[in-house]
Amino acid sequence: MRPDATDFRADINGLRAVAVLAVVLFHFGVAGFSGGFVGVDVFFVISGYLMTRIILAPLAEQRFSVLRFYLARARRIFPALAVLGALLLAYGWFKFSPMDYKTLAKHAGASLLFFSNQVYWKESGYFDADAHEKWLLHTWSLSVEWQFYLLYPLLIVAVHRLFRRPGGVAGALWAVFLASLAWSAWLAFANPSKAFFLLPTRAWEMLAGGLIYVHQGACNRLARGRGWLEPAGLAAILAASLLLTADTPWPGLAALLPVGGAMLVILDSGGRTRLLGSAAIQGIGRWSYSIYLWHWPVVVWLHQSQSQRDGAWIAAGMAASILLGWLSFRLVEIPARGFVSRFSLAPALAACAAMVLLPFAVAVVFHYQSERLMTLRFKDHPRLADVRALEVFQARYFNELYKPLYREGSCFMTPDKSHDGFAPECAGERTRIVLWGDSHAAHLWPGLKAAAEPGTAAQWTASGCPPLLNEEFAKRPHCRTINDWVLRKVMEARPQVLILAGAWVKHDEATIRRGLTETLARLRADPAWRPRIVLVGSVPAWRKPLPRLLASDFLGGDERQRSPNDLDRDMSRRDALVRQLAGAQAEFFSPISVACNDEGCLRYIEKDGARLPLAFDYGHLIEESSVMVVAALFRQLGEARPRQP
Repeated sequence: MRPDATDFRADINGLRAVAVLAVVLFHFGVAGFSGGFVGVDVFFVISGYLMTRIILAPLAEQRFSVLRFYLARARRIFPALAVLGALLLAYGWFKFSPMDYKTLAKHAGASLLFFSNQVYWKESGYFDADAHEKWLLHTWSLSVEWQFYLLYPLLIVAVHRLFRRPGGVAGALWAVFLASLAWSAWLAFANPSKAFFLLPTRAWEMLAGGLIYVHQGACNRLARGRGWLEPAGLAAILAASLLLTADTPWPGLAALLPVGGAMLVILDSGGRTRLLGSAAIQGIGRWSYSIYLWHWPVVVWLHQSQSQRDGAWIAAGMAASILLGWLSFRLVEIPARGFVSRFSLAPALAACAAMVLLPFAVAVVFHYQSERLMTLRFKDHPRLADVRALEVFQARYFNELYKPLYREGSCFMTPDKSHDGFAPECAGERTRIVLWGDSHAAHLWPGLKAAAEPGTAAQWTASGCPPLLNEEFAKRPHCRTINDWVLRKVMEARPQVLILAGAWVKHDEATIRRGLTETLARLRADPAWRPRIVLVGSVPAWRKPLPRLLASDFLGGDERQRSPNDLDRDMSRRDALVRQLAGAQAEFFSPISVACNDEGCLRYIEKDGARLPLAFDYGHLIEESSVMVVAALFRQLGEARPRQP
């Protein structure tokens, strides 16, 4: 993502601008750019081309140095990233709650040592925090690139010495390229998060650029006299930015569209460009690395200030990203390069290492000594004990408590499991009531278990799989199969009461409307069976994990049990949509009506002197709130327990 060629190429610099603008438009939620994330893939192609040229050209003259290669990369990457990390740590010290700051310190440390892609992959479970709670989420791509930079010259040097013939390096790169592409195509469906974040499934995109340089002569001949290649390549990138969505399996074979487009643009080593040569495009290309670094924190700030849907704020945020990128380029990147260039190899490497190791050390201290440091910051605060209790409570729920409560692994399937993972006990002994849906159905199970007669309730739920028949969910490849299987089991069991629940705020209205219409039609297809079908609307949902919100509010003096603050704007709209779709075919039950009133929504329950949050994340109920909600559902059904035959 940095201008880094030995000889400047205007076409590559302009392509950087296209890539960063696509990412910025996507992250700021500009309508139409649902696939703007492909800008990262374009950056990968550019990096692969330039790194291959920087390695092979001097290697052919026997003057390539791996350490000098590492120094050049570090000199470009480290300074701006270190400044961003340090400034965010300073900002967070004054603005974040202890829980949020501990997370920021963890992510800053991972970003500065370039393994944040591993951290974000491991955090990418269904109950993970919203992306807009992670100020350095975008650094996953820098980690992938740096890991590539560490390994790539070693691979090329080893192959060059082993084969010592012109085609040896090309053959090795083709082999790795094809293996990585095949792995990516499969894993994008089998394990989307792993495919997205890790180097083995991204390497082919960088090698695609590298293969252009390896075959530069043939590419130049192909490009000669074909001026349409550049506009065709840009059209492919634009088409990917407009047509692809976050639900597209990625990076699989679909990534060939933007990767191929980028290859067409840089195919000719002459660097001529007819479309990307304007001063504005070239300027954005030069600042693209810093723009990329700064734009995501601006997006997060807008989201947390609830301004992310205001057009004027979005425009201001994009302008601020470009301005901050320019300032970072002028005040950090250029001076830092000049400073490091004064030194010989060993001192220069030490200076670059110090740039990231110093803020990394600060991040480590803040993360592992967060309790002591926050005691100093909030000394004598009357609610500090409550804040610590919230942190412990949330950690326990994430790590252990929710799993037996939701029956994870037996009646609540994880993303990697299909219907064959359901245990026999999920069906109950005498099935009179069935719970069907995703985690927002599973979190009703503790309440259902308490309210229903033993053995009368069945639970068939799966992570990320709402009860929407005929719908595919890219990040949950087993959903359609699971839902079809559950429908068959329901038709066999013919329960008296069927409860359908889903995390409606996580899905668009068209998908919900289409899927629920199909589900209700199938359930009403048998005139001899007329169960009571209950559509459960949205639960109260917050913009960030509720325990973190409570921690911030308690420290800020807001101890209200009910509050309208920080609620997800979509929850009421989705609730109204599900109510509408229920119509005359099903009964509608709204958890919002149970937990919310004119004062706002219930945020915590007082029990034995403790304040228990209603949800342990953005909206998944704890055991006590599940019992409360299902008790209200049973009251609406007009019975203390399910009816007997």
